[in-house]
Amino acid sequence: MAKKKTFVQGMGMLNLLSDRDWITIIAVLIRDGGKEAQPLAETLLSRTKHGRQIRLLRLIHEKQPTIPEMQRTMKVSRRTIFRDLNSLEEYGVQLNVDDSYHYSITDLPKNMSRLL
Repeated sequence: MAKKKTFVQGMGMLNLLSDRDWITIIAVLIRDGGKEAQPLAETLLSRTKHGRQIRLLRLIHEKQPTIPEMQRTMKVSRRTIFRDLNSLEEYGVQLNVDDSYHYSITDLPKNMSRLL
């Protein structure tokens, strides 16, 4: 099965880099502080699955939400939330779910801490 090519208007093909590479690029742009870096970081955060995963990571860090709260805030399906949570775990983020189903971060790789 051929790999699906993903395009974002004005940004070209996105599947040339790994998911981890995109997370790293977005993290660097967020921390850059340059006048050209910030708009690009905001575009990537709002238009890509990697940006959505970073926004989800920040949401979990700040609010310890439940799945329905994540769905409402992120405006995506339950399935997408679970896909993104699995991706975060693949990146090395350790998540905890308490008895009332609130998610929290128990361990964050050093390279991902700059995203918060």
